[in-house]
Amino acid sequence: MARLKSSSKARWVVALSWISGCSDPVTATGGDAGPDAEPPACSEGTWDHDGDGETSCVAWTACTAGTFASAEGSPTADRRCTACPEDTFSDTVNAPSCAKHAPCAPGTRQTAPGTSATPAQCDACPPGTYCAGGTAALVDCADGTWDDDADPATACVAWTDCVPGEFVGAEGSSATDRICLECTNGEHTATMNATRCSPGAWVLSYFGPHQDVPSDSLHLAYSTDGLHWSTLADGQPVYRLTGMGTNHIRDPFLFRKNDGTYVYIATDWTLAENDADYWNRPSSKIFVADSTDLITFTNPRLITLTSLPGPSSTPMHAWAPEAYYDPDRELYAIIWSGNDTTGANRIYVSYTEDFVTIVNPTPDVLFDPGYSVIDATITQWNGRNYLFFKDETDSSGSALTGSGKDIQIARSPTLALDPATFTRWSPDYITRGSTQSRRRATEGPFVIKDPRQSRWYLFADYYLNGGVFGCWSTTDLDTDPGSWTELPSAEYSFPSGVRHANAVRVTQAELDAIIAHY
Repeated sequence: MARLKSSSKARWVVALSWISGCSDPVTATGGDAGPDAEPPACSEGTWDHDGDGETSCVAWTACTAGTFASAEGSPTADRRCTACPEDTFSDTVNAPSCAKHAPCAPGTRQTAPGTSATPAQCDACPPGTYCAGGTAALVDCADGTWDDDADPATACVAWTDCVPGEFVGAEGSSATDRICLECTNGEHTATMNATRCSPGAWVLSYFGPHQDVPSDSLHLAYSTDGLHWSTLADGQPVYRLTGMGTNHIRDPFLFRKNDGTYVYIATDWTLAENDADYWNRPSSKIFVADSTDLITFTNPRLITLTSLPGPSSTPMHAWAPEAYYDPDRELYAIIWSGNDTTGANRIYVSYTEDFVTIVNPTPDVLFDPGYSVIDATITQWNGRNYLFFKDETDSSGSALTGSGKDIQIARSPTLALDPATFTRWSPDYITRGSTQSRRRATEGPFVIKDPRQSRWYLFADYYLNGGVFGCWSTTDLDTDPGSWTELPSAEYSFPSGVRHANAVRVTQAELDAIIAHY
């Protein structure tokens, strides 16, 4: 075929443009493409699937759930989809990767396993149950436990135990705690989680006024009103130590444990027969015995509270021990007076689970007001502890005037017996009343609350008078210490010769058995 002249060629292009319906004989790029021009590239997300450059571009393949885009497409290549490996999944289109199957979180439980296209189905567990997460089954709170924080992600906890002196007002459930109520009108309970209260009384423990074994032994008295105390065993010792050193023990304290039984603890005086002997070799131990009924005492033993030194190369003494239950630690706390190398006394605390082994061999300082203190006793009220103690300082050298030698009070912010949490909020002495400059010379305080009314009685030993006690009263433990009311001696009575006493609450049935025995 003969080559067209250029003018003929132009007329042929125009004719083709008219035939195709195009109004512009030039190409889309604005110039003459020419017979060898490259076709336009495929737009983003499409590709030339047959590679001939003449057919239209097609969309990349969509990677469906259960797969992931292991390689993205290009104008000349399709997107590559790969199945999710085992234990992984994708639940979106064109996922860049597969996610690992995660276990159901604590507080939820798996109700359907995961697949390559879906995660595991995790349903929330309801309050009153516990779910550990993963594939663990839903667990209802076991009998005696409850979901205390309404969070099924945390384990159920035991119902609160109603301690002696309380009774069960309502049992708990999987979603509610047991309700404990205080006994009233002078009644009491002797065991944990008692269902009802019975008439109650107090048993007084004390030692005698002389420096002999009969005095340095356990004596008991009792009271039904907290003010008038009657002797048991005609004032003779109800428990007398034998075969342990010199057999002298002082400052007895009876405590009812959570299982309803008693522990008897006392100052160890077994290395001496009198005070002069004692100062040469004081004991860092305390005496301990057990009882179920305050009639029979078993397993007498000495337990060491500290190996810390006292003054003048002597051991630290451990005086006037008392025991309490610390609910935060779930341990018993033994508080006692100990002297450091300077001779100053502080109130220490040792913790035990069984009154055999001490948890903290190095004792913690429970209370240190900055001066020497001894004879601490604690009562609980209004969510906190109140600590009564004797100021042991003596700056005047006089038995009647000056600082120290009387009873003060400190308090803590909670019921936990935590070291260094007690604060003395007033310098006044309870035992001095409004005449704070007049020393009364008291020690060995103990405090009881009249269960029939909001009234506390503090008793303290006039130690210079050979077994005479004073009594002070208040309706508010937070009142100024100097405002306590001193009771006339005609309103209360003690057996003669009582030294360093304390009282434990008992039921009427227990008291009846004790009186019948002694």
